[in-house]
Amino acid sequence: MKNGEWLHDWVIKRFFGITGSFDEYKRQTVGRISTTAFLASIMFIVVATAIAGVWGIQSPYDALVGLMMANIVFSMGIIAPYVMIASQRAHLTDQEVGWQSMRQARQKIGWQALGSGSYFGISTYFLFAGIDMLTDGSDFFAVLSLPGNIWYAVFRGIFFGSCMGLIGLSRLKKQV
Repeated sequence: MKNGEWLHDWVIKRFFGITGSFDEYKRQTVGRISTTAFLASIMFIVVATAIAGVWGIQSPYDALVGLMMANIVFSMGIIAPYVMIASQRAHLTDQEVGWQSMRQARQKIGWQALGSGSYFGISTYFLFAGIDMLTDGSDFFAVLSLPGNIWYAVFRGIFFGSCMGLIGLSRLKKQV
C-alpha cells in the first residue's frame, strides 16, 4: 500500500487485479461489475436458502452440506469467472509496458510467479497435513514426512506458479 492510498482502494485494486492508477473510469467499471455480481449473489442466496430450508426438514445434515457446496460452486464457478472476464474485457487488468522495459517486466512476472508458487506449495503442504491430523487423527509430523505429500506439494506449487505466470504474461501489453 503506497502513501496516500486508502485501504479500500488497495483491496479493490488487489481483488480485481488493477495495475496503475485507480481513476474514475476504473472506479465506475468496478462499481458496475460489483453491482452485477452482488445482485446475482443476493438472488442465489435467497433461492438456495429456501431450497435448503425445505430440504432441511427431511435431512438437516444433507441440506447443510448441499448449501455449503452450492455456495462454493456458485462463488468459484460463476461469480469469480464473471469478475475475471468482465475485468479483462474492460481492460482493467492490462499492464502497459514500454517496449524497452518488456524484458524487465517479464522477469518481474517470473519472480512473482515463482514466489506465488512457492508460497502456495508450502502453505498447502502444511494445510493438508493439518487437515489429515484433524480428520484422520494421524500424527502431524508423520504426515509431513511422507514423500508423497512432499511431491504433491511441489507439483501443486509448480502448477499454481505456472498458472500465475501465464496470467501475468497475458495481462502484459506493449505500450505504443
